[in-house]
Order: sequence, then structure tokens, then C-alpha cells
Amino acid sequence: MISAVDVWTFVHILLFVYWLGADLGVFIAAQAAKRSNLTYPQRSTALQLALKVDIAPRLSFALMFACGLELAAAKGFVEPAGWQRALAWAASIAWVSFVIGMVRFEGRPVATFCKHANEWLHIALFVVFGALGLASVAGYGPFPADWLGWKVLLFALIFVCGIMIDRRFAPMAPAFAQLAATGSTPELERTITKAVDEPDRSEGSEW
Repeated sequence: MISAVDVWTFVHILLFVYWLGADLGVFIAAQAAKRSNLTYPQRSTALQLALKVDIAPRLSFALMFACGLELAAAKGFVEPAGWQRALAWAASIAWVSFVIGMVRFEGRPVATFCKHANEWLHIALFVVFGALGLASVAGYGPFPADWLGWKVLLFALIFVCGIMIDRRFAPMAPAFAQLAATGSTPELERTITKAVDEPDRSEGSEW
């Protein structure tokens, strides 16, 4: 007999695999897009591939906590109320809608709205999960103070990473539009490389 623990464990692992596995594909494709020795069509194809593959980790991330909460409840680690489960799933569904909206309506005002809403949701969830994680680690939160409390706290930090990655990658699209119009220049290649590569610590924080 398949139990609720079996179902949510499978879903949790599946989301984790699609999240990190697809992110590796995004990284490899983005690295190809920055190579100035490739033709523009080759680089453009690599960039489009990175953007399309990136949908999988974004959707997996959006569903991870709601599914993780169900798994924790099935294993008896937490006992969320019905409204708490509903709130978790509502946030996940809204998040999924923003991700799909950014892709489905690319170039339209609704995509811009979804992009901004997605970032504000990231900020709000960072505050919420950060507070829950800190409270749980201190022994006053809804999650056990041991590994699960720390996991929620670390989960909160991923939102900061996501916001920073999105902001750093933002110049990529206009840079490629200029690349198509004017061809490669050293300054343009530096912009593209900076958007893909790890930040130079000598530049200081961009926050």
C-alpha cells in the first residue's frame, strides 16, 4: 500500500532533481551563450535554451515548500492547520502563475507585472521563512529546532540568491539585442560575461 509519506517523498525528490539538475543545464547553456568565438545564431540558440530550461527549476522551487510541508506533516514532524496548508499552496500557486506569466506573455505588460510580482513575492517569502527558521532554531517556532528548523532557515536564504541572480542576469537580453544589431564589441562582451559569470568580489556588492 502506497502511503502519504511515499507519495510526498517521491514528489519532494522529483522536485529536487528537476530543480538542481535543470539548473546545471541552464549554467552550461549560459556559458555557451557568452562565448564570443561562436556565431550570433549559435549564441542566441544557447541563450534561448537556457531561458527555456530555467522554467523547470523555477517551477520546482515554487512548489518545493508546499510539498515539503505535506511531507513533514505526513512524517509527523509538524501538525499544520488546514488554513496553514491552504496558505502554503495558495502562495505556491500564485508563484507558479507568475513564473508562467513571465514566459507566456514575454514582451507584454503582463509579463513585466509578473516579473515584479515574482520578485516582491521572493522578498516577502524570504522574510517569512527567515523569521520562521530563526524562531524554530531558537526553540519558539513551528518547526523542530534541530535539522528542520535549520533547513527552513537555509531555504529562506535561497530567495536572496534567486533575487541576486535575476538582477545580475537582467542585462543579458538587452545586450544580446544590441549584439544582433551592431555586432560584438569588447564592452558588450564584458557585459555578457559579467551577467553570466560569478561576481568579481573587487567590484563590491551590487545591493
